[in-house]
Amino acid sequence: MLKWLFVVLGALALLVVAVVVALPWFLNTKGFQAYLAQSATHALGRTVTFATVSIAPFPLPTVKLRDVEVADDPEFRSGPFLNIREGRMGIRLKALLSGRMELADLVLEEPTVTVVEDERGRWNWASLGTPGPSPASTPRSGGRVGGGAGSALLLSRVSIVGGRVQYGKVGMKSDLQLDKISLKINQTSPGAGFRFQGSAMAQPGNVKLTFRDASLTPTASRSLGEMALRATVDVAASDIAGLGGALRISRSVTGTMEGRFEVLGTPLHLAATGAARSDRLVATVDRPQCDPRRRQLVMSDLRVPIAYNEGKIDSVPLQAKVAGGNVTLRLSLALGLEQLATLEDIKVVGVQLGPILVDFMCQPDAVTGPMNLEGEANLRLDDPWRTVTGSGRLRIGPGKIVGKDIVNLVNEVVSLADVAGTVANSERRDRRGAPLDFTSITATYTITDGVAKTNDLLYESPDLRVLATGTFRLADERVDMAVTLTQGRNEVKGVVTGALGSLHVAPTEVRVPDTTRIKKFLDKLLR
Repeated sequence: MLKWLFVVLGALALLVVAVVVALPWFLNTKGFQAYLAQSATHALGRTVTFATVSIAPFPLPTVKLRDVEVADDPEFRSGPFLNIREGRMGIRLKALLSGRMELADLVLEEPTVTVVEDERGRWNWASLGTPGPSPASTPRSGGRVGGGAGSALLLSRVSIVGGRVQYGKVGMKSDLQLDKISLKINQTSPGAGFRFQGSAMAQPGNVKLTFRDASLTPTASRSLGEMALRATVDVAASDIAGLGGALRISRSVTGTMEGRFEVLGTPLHLAATGAARSDRLVATVDRPQCDPRRRQLVMSDLRVPIAYNEGKIDSVPLQAKVAGGNVTLRLSLALGLEQLATLEDIKVVGVQLGPILVDFMCQPDAVTGPMNLEGEANLRLDDPWRTVTGSGRLRIGPGKIVGKDIVNLVNEVVSLADVAGTVANSERRDRRGAPLDFTSITATYTITDGVAKTNDLLYESPDLRVLATGTFRLADERVDMAVTLTQGRNEVKGVVTGALGSLHVAPTEVRVPDTTRIKKFLDKLLR
């Protein structure tokens, strides 16, 4: 009895060895290669081709495919949607001995996917998974190989190594991509959902994405775009400077940022909620006319709650600390071609203007003191100063006017009373440009296409009151304002025009019944 048992086991062993040895011959037949390509084509709904098929029979049978290509949706372009340098698939021996070909442990080396979005928001990958014609059964060659795609292609584990996804938009050039993609995908049974985890790098910006507890569940439509998606995504940027380039805004802000997001929905209709944070960001600018030329401004405790849905990002509220004060706002960002940003409920409380206008921006005409501001605005990120539109109100002070050009402008307005010549001497002229103390500067304003307009800009100090109405162009800093300077019973009216740094005034009306008061003002102003 034991002898016969050994005989049977030996025969089975010889059968397994014979099958494994015969596999390279079988897989190199045109029939099997055509069957394999047709099965993949049926599963993906796209034409699949490959350059060569080979097999390594030991230690476990493994099929290798070289230079695999999956065709793109012909409505988008004629090139390949997916390129794979090499794919390796294990073969289940138990199924093989039963006359079926079942593949497992698929490894994809350096796959490159090109995703394209058209002007109507359709994606070239949305039709993936829509089955094509069922492949015909492979001709018998020493044994039966399953007749349908469902039985032939059972994949329990898929590994992606060194993958890349390139993003493109019809009629638009883009450098957005994911690279260094490393994923492990598992499926427990045919038709069941996929679970995956892994990481990738988003470019530009070198942002690391880590996928945890992710799943993709097929639906009745079988389309990839309609599968139910759920994932937790950790985001970490070692330097957010590159993100500025991705959003077509300044790259001058540096610092680390991290966050976590919960992603739900389907690949075609994603939604995500979470928050990003940074403890310290540094904005840097070069001012060649200043010493030192390199200027920096530190922002701290940045908190950005994010809700994403259908191409729109909302942050309520975004908050940060800068220059000794707090900034909060509601931000909405539409990620279309124009990348429109809407800022609502803007609240600036106690932000010191000295560190911003003087220390950071090195403005020749600046004011210091705490600023409070409330308002709203909308703009395009690629051209903010020419597209911004909004309104608000502000209050600055107490503080100083430290820009020598503005101080000298005030002196010029006062001198229109024809009394400056009687009170100013050479020593005082040498000291013109000294800081002016003020109690407050207040204004309400509207902005239309980058042009700010105010009818009540009011400067007040113990000795002087200046009311200004007119416009200020944000892009080129050009001023066109009517001003009324009042000191006691003295009043001077004029028009201020030009750009900051080269302002000049033209008088329109002068009333000076009290030269004593204006003399005292000039004495204090020029001392």
